[in-house]
Amino acid sequence: GLQHRIGLARVAPGPLPFGPASFDIVFSKDSIVHIPDKHALMAEVARILRPGGWFIASDWLIGHDNTPSPEMQAYIAAEGLEFGMASPARYADALAQAGFEDISLTSRNAWYQQTAARELNQMRGPLYAAATAQLGAAFVDHNIEIWTRMLPVLESGEHCPTHIHARKPLQPKDEDHHA
Repeated sequence: GLQHRIGLARVAPGPLPFGPASFDIVFSKDSIVHIPDKHALMAEVARILRPGGWFIASDWLIGHDNTPSPEMQAYIAAEGLEFGMASPARYADALAQAGFEDISLTSRNAWYQQTAARELNQMRGPLYAAATAQLGAAFVDHNIEIWTRMLPVLESGEHCPTHIHARKPLQPKDEDHHA
């Protein structure tokens, strides 16, 4: 019964094409990693959320804001994507600067280390023949290469899949209020 209350929109980075206070929830899955300016993004999300609304995301973070290690650079190159990865600290700061409360960043690294190792073993072993028959050897072999490069940066903690939750306050913070 929620068909008329839930929608999906694919948008380009930058100002979002929605009016202020348009949504109760903004959800993102594995996409904000591609947007380098987390502060501008979180300000935009705060703008389009109604008071009390939630920003909920699951995305790929990096454990620091320094230059990625050679292993991380090799993983990113294998992915063939443009990443604007940021640390949990930068996300938390961007959310706080945008006025969010109840900010929570939960690392999913330990869980994904196990999951990715299991997936790699499956791709290399029992699923290889069926997957190559369906998708082609080049595609499967490329994904094996990606997972092979991803595991060391998961194990080091440099690559940290993370759940992100934050709430827009019901009332704007009045920092100019004097008692």
